[in-house]
Amino acid sequence: MYAYCLFCNTLKRPEAAASLRQRFEALEIVIPQIIQRKWVKGRCIEEPRDFLPSYLFAYSDEPLENPRMLQRVDNVARVLGEPECGYLLQGSNLAFARMLHDCGGTIGILKTYREGERVRLAKGALGGLEGEIIKLDRPKGRAQIQYQFDGAVYKTWVGYDMIDEPVKLEKAEA
Repeated sequence: MYAYCLFCNTLKRPEAAASLRQRFEALEIVIPQIIQRKWVKGRCIEEPRDFLPSYLFAYSDEPLENPRMLQRVDNVARVLGEPECGYLLQGSNLAFARMLHDCGGTIGILKTYREGERVRLAKGALGGLEGEIIKLDRPKGRAQIQYQFDGAVYKTWVGYDMIDEPVKLEKAEA
């Protein structure tokens, strides 16, 4: 699988995605989302929210013949990656894009476990990517995590569920 990432005008990201789908029929376009928890009248509601506003990801089975055309799509500010590599994502950015693709573009409720006095993300909770819990909001069942993408550090709130042992998630994924 080959992956591209485009940085768009935040409010026009859906239009940019539609233009990409129209121009490049072979591309699968993903607008990343994350499931977040909120409490309404004492009930926990899980809602999808934008994840990485301004970014969208494009996947293909073969590299694009003319990847520079991605830059000519309306509302696309820039294409991540190096022109000499055909703008294909590489390294940790490619791993991040694959994780998003594997979860259908939506990061769900993450699994965590207690290790001494700390709470940690279970192995595989972010598809094998490194992430760190910074804050916990136990009453609301959410955690603020920190992760890296495109050379920058990002923070976001995610829903979490506590598991007894980190081994349980690994077995469930196998």
